[in-house]
Amino acid sequence: MTSFPSENRVYVGAYGYCLDRKGRLLLTRLAKGSGAGSWTLPGGGVLWGEDPDQALLREMEEETGLVDLEILSITAVYSHTYHQSPENPLPPLHHIGIIYHLETPVFKLRNEIEGSTDQCRWLTEKEARSLTLASLGKFAANLAWPSADV
Repeated sequence: MTSFPSENRVYVGAYGYCLDRKGRLLLTRLAKGSGAGSWTLPGGGVLWGEDPDQALLREMEEETGLVDLEILSITAVYSHTYHQSPENPLPPLHHIGIIYHLETPVFKLRNEIEGSTDQCRWLTEKEARSLTLASLGKFAANLAWPSADV
């Protein structure tokens, strides 16, 4: 059995909130970990000493292939606490996500190979809400389509 430190942890990530010309939201599918198979925003952890803007651009390229991105603003800050449970045996974690509003002139995507995600797609509200969404994915869907009763 793997032993983890007992102290609580904080994880800071940078994520891209991007809609295409048709109003579809860009989401990625998690390939690994307890949320494998669920959909979320593209992005990920900010490395030690890394500027969150740079982390966002690095993660977007890794997970979607998009490189010609314009950061418009910080659109939201996501905060979720994961508690230890039989379903989640990992130590407690406070996930803080900086969500950047992005624009791109290129809408052609490339899936990540052997990474933390395995698919990326532009999804309509109906398509997104029919999938298993991670907590951050639900948060993003509610940003994109706030009138939905969720």
